[in-house]
Amino acid sequence: MEKDNEREGNPDSNFLQFQVRRKVTNLYKNFLFILEDLQESEGTKISSEAYRRGRKRVLDYGNDTIREIEEDLSSFDIKLKD
Repeated sequence: MEKDNEREGNPDSNFLQFQVRRKVTNLYKNFLFILEDLQESEGTKISSEAYRRGRKRVLDYGNDTIREIEEDLSSFDIKLKD
């Protein structure tokens, strides 16, 4: 438990966690934009139900990925270069 408290106060670890979360979030936001483009495309017919299902999957997978990376990072003592 003491190790978790130390990590929470580690600005290097916090910075890395923030950057990973930001990059993964940007990636799945772009997937959502692609899905929206497909839904609005005249040549592609995606039902509202298929769109909602795809959107939910993108969000679920993106959030799961962030949680898994953060869990993996918690196994490391992180120190960024000066």
